[in-house]
Amino acid sequence: MDLLPLIGDVDEFKEIMGIINKEMDLVSLSDENLRRVFMIFEIAGGVVNGRTKQVTEADAEQLWCSSVDGVVAVAKQVIDYACEMNFQDLDGLLKQAVVEILRSACNIVSKQRVFDSSLQGLLEELQVEVGSTMRERLVGGKLENLTKEQDTLPLSWPRNGRISLEWIQLLISTFKWSSWKDPKEFQNVMPVTVVKKLISAASKIMREERNCVKLRVREDSEVIVVGDILGQFHDLVALFEENAGFPSDHRYFVFNGNYVDKGSWGLEVLLVLLAWKVLMPHRVYLLRGNHETKNCTLAYGFWAELCTKFGKKDCKLVFDKCLECFRTLPLATIIAQGVYTTHGGLFRRTCSASTQCSTGEKRQKLDALSLGSLKEFAKVNRFLEDVPENDLLSDVLWSDPSSKAGLRENTKKFGLLWGPDCTEEFLKENHLKLIIRSHEGPDARTGADDARNMLNGYSKDHDTVSGELYTLFTAPNYPQVQILLGCTMHSRRFIF
Repeated sequence: MDLLPLIGDVDEFKEIMGIINKEMDLVSLSDENLRRVFMIFEIAGGVVNGRTKQVTEADAEQLWCSSVDGVVAVAKQVIDYACEMNFQDLDGLLKQAVVEILRSACNIVSKQRVFDSSLQGLLEELQVEVGSTMRERLVGGKLENLTKEQDTLPLSWPRNGRISLEWIQLLISTFKWSSWKDPKEFQNVMPVTVVKKLISAASKIMREERNCVKLRVREDSEVIVVGDILGQFHDLVALFEENAGFPSDHRYFVFNGNYVDKGSWGLEVLLVLLAWKVLMPHRVYLLRGNHETKNCTLAYGFWAELCTKFGKKDCKLVFDKCLECFRTLPLATIIAQGVYTTHGGLFRRTCSASTQCSTGEKRQKLDALSLGSLKEFAKVNRFLEDVPENDLLSDVLWSDPSSKAGLRENTKKFGLLWGPDCTEEFLKENHLKLIIRSHEGPDARTGADDARNMLNGYSKDHDTVSGELYTLFTAPNYPQVQILLGCTMHSRRFIF
């Protein structure tokens, strides 16, 4: 641009420079618009200082870079000072202000690719102390107080490697926030490295648990059994925050499987539950459902969810890590010596070398199905990505109760159908009073009579001499359309 015709307007260009320096909100501008402003500023500066050479984009870029370098230098000074501060003496408002300042400084530095993980840990530590006030909150169904800095702030693994209650609260608030954003932005707040560490920590614990976990519950405690969630993250949060409360020394949780698929937030559901498992391994128990298998997750949405959230580069890595976790999930619990919980239901007797069946028993297996025992159940290999057809493991994950007596193959899908007589036999043989299983939602019971239609989230399927059998399905408003953002009702669960 030729500046000679404009030399007479020096005062006007001084005014332009003053407006840019003192009055413009440069923070809110995009990079493209900010470069345009620098171009204007450089042109105006050339007029004011009597420069006659043409201003190019390179000149504006040089001004841009020098300005950014200056800002980054100041941001580093802020961070260095913050790292030396003693935050214990600050009140809540001052601590909150420090978080705001430190967040902005970290974002500036991170955009220069020199963001140190220890600084992220310091920021997380501060955020935990002031709660979730730094993140947006849902007010009347709308987002409030969103900033560009908040969009790019990632979670980090605890510096000491130990999950705390505050870290889980931060995890939940982060997932609440991200659930209203484009799913492709999920990896910006939940890095793959953190996902891997969380899954590994939980898998290590569950790998050591037995196929059927026995809960010895204190008399002053309550046990909450939760059915299928199927990716409905907001309903899981409502269960904790509005209904049952959070796990504690006096409050046990047993989750009956089917955490992923169907809904849009299967990974969020899984990660929150795994975090609770790591924090309170003897108060939170996660069982395997039929959707915690490779075939189901490929067919019913979880794989697609991971591809959207992590892209081609990392989705396979996260998927494999989740499958590794699914293999470790136990299959059943016995609570207080009287309540049996599992995902699908009862199972067939197996006849293998390990059980040393007699010739007559082998012939019986060929002729008719018979009910399996907990002794056989304890020996089954659960550490598989997918379950074999017509096998004890597929029965546990897929079987359904029937009003018709007897035990027979379910010809419509995997597993078995079993009648009230089988429920009575299983309860009596194992000295139990109650079976709570899941697996079937309202859509599976369409057309059933009022006692078994699942519209209340549960149904009593069998009532025998020795006890009862209930089906429990926790996800409300199921099936949800994936574009819905988590409509919530009182989630369904058993408390006893």
